[in-house]
Amino acid sequence: MWDKTIYFCRPNGTGMRTYVSTLGYHETRVTRPVISNGIDAGDRIVLVRPSTGGTDDRAQDAVSYVADMIGEISPDATVTTEQVDTANFTDTVLQCSDILRAVDDDRQLLVNFGGGAREVLLPLFLATVLHASTVDGAFQYTDVEQDIRDVPVPALTTQLPRSAVETFALVTESDGSIGLPALARESPQSKSTVSRHVDALARAGVLDTWLEDNTKQIALSQTGRLLSRAGVVPALRGD
Repeated sequence: MWDKTIYFCRPNGTGMRTYVSTLGYHETRVTRPVISNGIDAGDRIVLVRPSTGGTDDRAQDAVSYVADMIGEISPDATVTTEQVDTANFTDTVLQCSDILRAVDDDRQLLVNFGGGAREVLLPLFLATVLHASTVDGAFQYTDVEQDIRDVPVPALTTQLPRSAVETFALVTESDGSIGLPALARESPQSKSTVSRHVDALARAGVLDTWLEDNTKQIALSQTGRLLSRAGVVPALRGD
């Protein structure tokens, strides 16, 4: 019997949770992150596994262990398994997308990249990026440090406001962060227009903003940095 006292359950906002997690042979890659993040009555854990090659004894033991452990800690939580066909990569991504889309809007959607078959892990990650706007959190149990880490999910499908492309381009050219007054001085547009662009870009999730000495500071968000690297500005300019 495991020692439940080594786990710490903490509340994670309001609403019940649905965890979507890959699973290989090492059940702790699921149980540690889930229990550390919190597990309560009504929560659900959906284990995503390949439809073939996952019926051996070790795989079944891992599934049973997760179900038994969660049942001991929170009897009213549920553990289910979703099998995906891994014969075609795109089809697997779409099946993982269907699993994420099936989670009710009033639930927290948390994705755990718990190892297992790469044929499932990579499609689930791609589906998570596609649905970043509906994912409330993602994490993994690391191989090296044996630690639980948050996985920031970039919203790469976000739509960059076309009217704010040049303002976004100016921010990408700055070294780290830039204040709104300095950004406005570099722009041929008025300060009020630049300010509106910054607000729109922040809402789109491509800029981070904060106040420092009563001055709005601006920097690319993780999503903004990745979109910049992907060449979104030249594409929107038609260069």
